[in-house]
Amino acid sequence: MIRLLCWEGYESPRVLEPFEHSRATRVRAHTLLSDAGTAGDLLAGRTTCDVLNINNAWIRGSLHPAGLVRHLDSERFEPYFERMLPQFDRLYAWARDAEGALIGICQRFGPFNLVVNTSRIDRESAEDQGFELANERTPHPYGILLYEDFNLFHVCIGAGLDPFSRLNEDEKARFDATARRWFRDAAIVTDDHFELNRALVDGVIDFYLSGGIYTASPARLAGHREVRAVTPRSGPIRGRGGIVFTEITSVLETATRSGEAEDFLAYLLEPETARRAALAERTANPVAQMGMPEVFERFTARELDAIQWDGLEGDIARCADYDLVPDHADLLPLLRNAARTARA
Repeated sequence: MIRLLCWEGYESPRVLEPFEHSRATRVRAHTLLSDAGTAGDLLAGRTTCDVLNINNAWIRGSLHPAGLVRHLDSERFEPYFERMLPQFDRLYAWARDAEGALIGICQRFGPFNLVVNTSRIDRESAEDQGFELANERTPHPYGILLYEDFNLFHVCIGAGLDPFSRLNEDEKARFDATARRWFRDAAIVTDDHFELNRALVDGVIDFYLSGGIYTASPARLAGHREVRAVTPRSGPIRGRGGIVFTEITSVLETATRSGEAEDFLAYLLEPETARRAALAERTANPVAQMGMPEVFERFTARELDAIQWDGLEGDIARCADYDLVPDHADLLPLLRNAARTARA
């Protein structure tokens, strides 16, 4: 049996059952809700698993330095990296340690910032204004997708701050004020992106944050092409105003059957599995394996439109990579208090 801790999608029977049947084994999957919370639980020994799927910075920046992540067999896995989408090479560096050794595999990735209804806020305006859309006394009602890891990034950006730099007390106060204002003025706050997509289509809200291709794609797959993930043109992170995530899947040192765990990683990289991972649970998301023709050709025109393939490279070029927030311990209570106060 493999114990899998993962983001939503990898626990899908469509992803797991072919491996289970071929190997006569079981994958016991649990979904995580927060990268930071999950990493903290693993570091403290409060949870354990064999295979971990988490956003990029937590593997290279936290769990691997703490000795929790195993190196992968380079002879086995390097050939997959050589066939990934070459225009996104910078993202794949997160799967290597400081010496360049493989500590995980890359699969799903994408920009994660704002989602708008382009019939009410055109794409160019949304890209120009970015998170300023929520800063002003906007005529556009909006929602907040309660994904705390990304909310932290985006509140910082909205406050004109680089979340990946140390903040002084005045800057933390700006973060606090921005978070309070955003949650106070939001028409909807939820951790359900399907609810926000319905509100967007029905005209209850005109945009939501935090969100991206991953959250917008169910509406686009249903034919609502006016729902679009957008990336701000500029911002306070060395000129960038958006975030791109790259999920890394790794074998942990606590793996009870490490050979089977590595087999599972190799299975995820197979063409049909990569497509299933990209389209798991009524969503669509880019995967690095689309650099392989035998993967890319499995996507229909409708699915490519759902993942906004036409603008993907430009969007990611305007994003900073998902990274660790040095003031996370100070900012998270402020964020949570702003959300709690707004709902009181």
